[in-house]
Amino acid sequence: MKLRLSYLALTLAVAILFGSGLSIYLTYRVADHEFRDLLDEDLKHQAEVIARLMAATPGAMSDTELQSLLARTFRHDDEETLLITVTDLQRQQLISNLSYQQWPASIDSGRVTLQFDGHEWSGRQYRHKTILVQLLRRNDLYRELQGEIAEDIITPALAGSGFTLLLLAALVGLILWPLSHLVRQLEQRSANDLAPLRLASPIREVALLSDRINQLMADIADVLERERRFAGDLVHELRTPLTTLKLELACDQPDTPAIRAEIDRMAKVVEQLLLLVRLDQGRWHHQFDCMPVKPILEPVLEHFSRRLAPGQLTLSSRLEDIQARVEPTLLGILLDNLLTNTSRHCPAGIQVEVALYHRSNTMVLEVNDTGPGIPQPLRTSMNQGHTRLDSKSQGLGLGLAICHQIARAHNGTLEFRARQDGTQGLSVRFSITL
Repeated sequence: MKLRLSYLALTLAVAILFGSGLSIYLTYRVADHEFRDLLDEDLKHQAEVIARLMAATPGAMSDTELQSLLARTFRHDDEETLLITVTDLQRQQLISNLSYQQWPASIDSGRVTLQFDGHEWSGRQYRHKTILVQLLRRNDLYRELQGEIAEDIITPALAGSGFTLLLLAALVGLILWPLSHLVRQLEQRSANDLAPLRLASPIREVALLSDRINQLMADIADVLERERRFAGDLVHELRTPLTTLKLELACDQPDTPAIRAEIDRMAKVVEQLLLLVRLDQGRWHHQFDCMPVKPILEPVLEHFSRRLAPGQLTLSSRLEDIQARVEPTLLGILLDNLLTNTSRHCPAGIQVEVALYHRSNTMVLEVNDTGPGIPQPLRTSMNQGHTRLDSKSQGLGLGLAICHQIARAHNGTLEFRARQDGTQGLSVRFSITL
């Protein structure tokens, strides 16, 4: 069973409201009980004092004087009206402040209730020797006083509870609204829609959740893009050699050297594809050891020179002694791919110079040629790594992608530019910070 956050928030609000109401009611009941006991004790104490005083001073004043004193002391007041009777059991005489003349139903000390003047009265009576004193309060006045007390208690409590509920609603809204918006966006998304979620929230945790989801979607999109690129590279690179093999094997007398060359080419394609996958997945460490760079490049240049056909191009080098944090295998593959692409996409007889030098705190590896060059729009696309060179005959279109990945593995850059000396041709520059 799955619950919606809005239902949980509503349940929480109802629980808080119920708890606040129950707390107010219990508080009121306890306060009412305590207040009634307090009033009863007060009436009891006053009745006892009067009874003892009257018993201690018998005949101190006449009945008329006593009635006048009681009327003045316990005046008729709508809010504080008290009924007091002083009964002399020996003389069988009853005196009251409100002209009450009904003889007591009981002459023992304790609680007493009676009817007078159309109202019900409740209070205490106390007997000391032959004097019995009754002190009572009208029940309706007590209920009015009780209502005032309840209002004084409940009103602040209700105001506080209302403020708490408003504050809770605001806090829950700050959390639920962005989460609900996030859920709606996710529900409306298709499996192919990995665009970032649009969510602005002042709550740090909600914003962090949105950022993490966007980062996860970006990582998934990157993985899918690498898989699509790998599949496209695989189809593109293996199509030509497989077609050649199919045609050769269909002949009565297959060209064995051609078949061998295509098989070698397929092996090279697979090797380059595996290298590209490893680079895409970040399996090369980005923190390489610091080592001399010149001894890494010299064997690559020597091996490439031996592979050149007579008159294909003129290769020269200008290498400085520089130490940098590089990975020898990757750097060798980078230079070999750049030289291979230059030889395959330029006419015969061009000059190619490989230069290694440093400027300030940057190591620069340049491959400059005197070929026809590449138009500016295409160079811009190649600098972004979005363009593959056409792979004709023995050409290998994966070289550019691999070179860019090797540059990223070294935290460096790879740029395709026109030659700075004004000569026709292309300058490929690989640079890393020393």
